[in-house]
Amino acid sequence: MAFRELEERNEEFNNFMHRVNEVSNIVKKLSSNDHKMQEIGTLEADQYLKCVHETFDEDTVKLTIKNDRTVINKKAFAIVDENTMSQEAFMEEVSRDADQRYKDRKIRQEKADTLKVQGAKAFRRGEFEKAVTLYTKAIDHIKDSPLLYNNRALAYINLGFYDKAVDDATKALELNETSLKAGLLLAKAYFLKNNQAKFQSVIDDVKNKNQDKITFINEYVEELMTKKTENIFY
Repeated sequence: MAFRELEERNEEFNNFMHRVNEVSNIVKKLSSNDHKMQEIGTLEADQYLKCVHETFDEDTVKLTIKNDRTVINKKAFAIVDENTMSQEAFMEEVSRDADQRYKDRKIRQEKADTLKVQGAKAFRRGEFEKAVTLYTKAIDHIKDSPLLYNNRALAYINLGFYDKAVDDATKALELNETSLKAGLLLAKAYFLKNNQAKFQSVIDDVKNKNQDKITFINEYVEELMTKKTENIFY
């Protein structure tokens, strides 16, 4: 846990420092005595804020633009005034904002972890509807966890909701395209939907991405083919 927190803080700091020069240049232009420079600074700030606004995801720590680098929150610009805002004050506001987003993410992660454990317990008791509810609440807190989508997909399979399972397993693969569990769950959902073409296509893809697990995958497929429904993940 401590190592993960350190990594997250280091990543946040490195991304923040990467943006310092860009922010510094904008602030200097906004505070310039040259009106043309002020206009340029205003245009650059507006464009910068547009990038932040268009890519903000309130459920993740990172605010990303096309190059997937962390950028600062729009509220950090709300107090920019060319007559009163110093660069030091501006950077201090940015630092506080980054720290707050980290703390918010940590709180959401802890809540999601608690709900995930409760969902797993409900699943093992055969309470699949309750498991779905708990996993859904966990996803509401953390929307970028492949594990949560995989777990909910498995609960959906046990409820016979194969289309929903396909959606969740597909989402898990979007978040982690090499996830063996997500691939096999997607294949199982298609198999139970009697969509043999999709089933075989997914299995081929899973084998291609997990060539060191071919024996395991073949055993999984054999188990499906013989109508054994024992869950190999729990």
